[in-house]
Amino acid sequence: MIQLYLLSIAYLLLGSAFLLSDSYGLSFPLLLSLRYAFRTHPVVRRILVLSGLLLTIALALFPMDPGPMLLGDLVPMLNVFSLTLWYLYQALRGIGVKQEEQQTVLDATGLYMERNKRNVGFLTMAVAIIHFIAPQLVLL
Repeated sequence: MIQLYLLSIAYLLLGSAFLLSDSYGLSFPLLLSLRYAFRTHPVVRRILVLSGLLLTIALALFPMDPGPMLLGDLVPMLNVFSLTLWYLYQALRGIGVKQEEQQTVLDATGLYMERNKRNVGFLTMAVAIIHFIAPQLVLL
């Protein structure tokens, strides 16, 4: 499943670009353009959330060789899933969906990533680079 491998790396790099757009958007205008497209086009938000969910399931079931049959790509899978939750949080916040006072997993993940955008962005980029350079190191 080399296509899944490349898609997960691209998804992680795109996620790190979104997370780092606030910190490095003035130096790299492409980051601001990506953030603008995400915030203004609901189709982009839907595609990112849906593809993140599908990638999370696929990474859990079909890991990159030589990984174990189930959950071989655990670290990239968790990172893709957290990015998906952050995209969903941003999408729901952008359209103004109000929920009760209790905090859900979606809210907790979204707020944590909002507070630590730069660090999580660099962590996501590191996971993508390590996953690309040495996929055999990204095992359980």
